[in-house]
Amino acid sequence: MNYLIFRTDRIGDFLIISTLIKSIKRNDPKSKIFIVASKKNEEFIKKNHLVDKVFLLKSKKISDRIKLLLELRKHKFDNIIVSDKKNRSIILTLLLKSKNKIFNVSKYSQKKFLNIFYKNVFIDNDKIENQSVKDILSINCKSLQISLKEEDFHYLKRDQFKDNYSHSNFLDLNNLKFLVFHYDEKWEIKSYSKLFKKASNFTNISINKNVFKNFLIDLSKKTSQNIIVTTGTIQTNLINEIKNSSKKINESLYELDLKGLKGYLFTSEDFYSISHLISKSSQFISCHGAFTHIASNYKIKILDIIEKKKITHYGKITNNMKNYKSLYRDNFKTLSRDIIKYS
Repeated sequence: MNYLIFRTDRIGDFLIISTLIKSIKRNDPKSKIFIVASKKNEEFIKKNHLVDKVFLLKSKKISDRIKLLLELRKHKFDNIIVSDKKNRSIILTLLLKSKNKIFNVSKYSQKKFLNIFYKNVFIDNDKIENQSVKDILSINCKSLQISLKEEDFHYLKRDQFKDNYSHSNFLDLNNLKFLVFHYDEKWEIKSYSKLFKKASNFTNISINKNVFKNFLIDLSKKTSQNIIVTTGTIQTNLINEIKNSSKKINESLYELDLKGLKGYLFTSEDFYSISHLISKSSQFISCHGAFTHIASNYKIKILDIIEKKKITHYGKITNNMKNYKSLYRDNFKTLSRDIIKYS
C-alpha cells in the first residue's frame, strides 16, 4: 500500500511522526511511504531509511501549491494522512483521491466541516487535557488498522548519522565517556527571537563565560564524564567568548580545560554530526528541540529545559519519553543547580 503523509513544518515535527511511519513499515513491510515536506525538513527526511519518496512544498505561493498538486496526482495513494494540521495540507488532501483519508486538525470548526465527508478527523491541540502525542499516534494507527508498539518510538538506526560525522581523527567517540550539553540560540532570548518571534515572551537565561566554565567543571565532577558542548545555527556571544579563550583543535573543535576531565566545544552546526554525538553520549542536556527527540530515540538520559508557561504543550510531546526529566527556564544560578542535581 502507498501512504502519503503531510509534514510541511520542521525536523522535530517529522521525528514525532516517524513513530507512525515505523509502525506502518513494521505492520506492512512492502508499504511505500511518501512525505510532503518543507524546505526546513526536506533534506533530513530524504536521508531517512523508512521514507521512499519526498515531495517538496517550495513556498506558500498558490503557484507552488498547484505544481505540487499536479505532481501528487501522478501517483496513487491508498492512505493520505494530514499530520501537520496545516490548512494548505487539508486543502491539497481534499483535492486528491484516496481510499482512506486521515485528518489531524487543531480547530473544532475544521473537524465539524470535515466530519461531513470523512470519519477519521481528530483534534490535536494543547487545550485537550491529558492528551499525549502517543494518544494521537495510536488513534492514527487504529484508523489505518495497524498496531502501535513501544519499539516504534525507536525509529533511527544505531549508526544512522555515522557517515556524516567527519571528526573521528580529532575526537574518537568509541574511547570517550561523555555527555552532550547543547548550547544553542534558545538559551539566549535575543538570539532565539530572531528565529522564533514568540520566544521574546520566554524566560531569559543569563550566563557569562566564567560562570558557565565553573558550571561545566562542577558538572564533570558530579557525573565523572567528559563534556562536549555543541552549538546551534546562531553563534551566541557566550560561545564566541569560549572559542576565543580555548585551545583550537580544528575549525570546529576546541578543547576546554575542566580541571581533570576533558571538555570540548563543537562549533559545527551540522545537524547530522551533532545527532551522531548525541547517539554515542550517556546524557543530553538542552533546551527542548529536535535533538531532544534524537536523544529519546537512542534512550539517552535527557534533561530538557522548557518554558514553564508551555508545560502542557511540552508535556504532551514528551509524555512517552523514558529516562527523561524536564527543568524550567530560570536564571542560570538556579537552573545550573538543578542540572547538576539531576545529572
